[in-house]
Amino acid sequence: MKRWSIVVLLIVAVAAVAVFALGTRDRSVSSLIGSRAADDTAAASPLPATLLAALPKRTIVNGTDPLTVTLSGPVAPSSPPPTLNPDVAGSWSIVGDSEVFTPASTLQPCSHYALTVWARTSSSGHTQLGRKQTIGLNVACPPLAGAQQALARLGYLGAKLHPRYVVHIASGAESRREAAEHAFHPPRGGLAPDPANAPPVRMGQLDETTRGALEIYQADRGLAVTGEPNSATWAKLLYDVTNNRRDRQPYTWVSVSESLPETLEVHRGHRVVFTTPVNTGVPGAETELGIFPIYARYISTTMSGTDVDGTKYDVPDVPWVNYFNGGDAVHGYPRESYGFPQSNGCVELPIEAAHTVFGMLAIGDIVEVNG
Repeated sequence: MKRWSIVVLLIVAVAAVAVFALGTRDRSVSSLIGSRAADDTAAASPLPATLLAALPKRTIVNGTDPLTVTLSGPVAPSSPPPTLNPDVAGSWSIVGDSEVFTPASTLQPCSHYALTVWARTSSSGHTQLGRKQTIGLNVACPPLAGAQQALARLGYLGAKLHPRYVVHIASGAESRREAAEHAFHPPRGGLAPDPANAPPVRMGQLDETTRGALEIYQADRGLAVTGEPNSATWAKLLYDVTNNRRDRQPYTWVSVSESLPETLEVHRGHRVVFTTPVNTGVPGAETELGIFPIYARYISTTMSGTDVDGTKYDVPDVPWVNYFNGGDAVHGYPRESYGFPQSNGCVELPIEAAHTVFGMLAIGDIVEVNG
């Protein structure tokens, strides 16, 4: 009887082991099936799309600064770099989620560019952008103080920079990038007259002294004479500062003194190269005091108007004329004597003196009238 009991117990134990083994195998098969199903689901999920997270501002204040295009994830190594039109010397690099353009020197001041991000642009683990995007970029003109400092360095403005802090600017040629950095971010300070008696300059303001210097510079470089720093002027300024291409003549201006005896002096740099007695305007038609750039010149012209007593005049063939303030001009006129007020507002010179002075001046040169 005991033998049969033992046999029954053995049969029951074997059956239990078999059932346990079968259950374990079924759970393993179920786990494998579940894992394969998850892999199939992951393979079927689409990759996220590449998005443009950030683009450069449409107005570029400083043309020497890098341009940054940021994507929604790390930039894929195979992603094509954006392009600029017109082309600019420089290089694109990948920095994390961004493609960064560093100009070799600068974007051209006062200019426009088109920035294109290509359809094949992609982030790692993302699909491509899908379509190209193009935006316009406007590069601002550098501040006027940058133009004034460049003109002073080139000798077209009778001034010298007195910076508020220590700044190193090469005395001769410098790299184009350095020239552009000084243009877009000019050192703060003041422009002191150089020579000391030269017409004053107001830093950051298009005063008459600065306007005249720009006109002289533009004429020398074959540009449209506007008296304002435009794109063409800035292109020349950066080139000339980079190559230290200075004015061939010393800084030139005319000073007129209304103190008796009235005189005119032509200054070139630190020297007075010509002096002559002159006549200025009579009471009621005084020659205005101030600083004026010459805006028109004639070997000979007709002058007409009304004297202070109401008499009309029309004088042909007035020689060696330099207009500087409305109808007022430095010109030749025959008088019995010179050195005191006799004109209708003009600065009258003896004929031969006017001829000499005319050959020393140009449009943009300053006439400074002092009391």
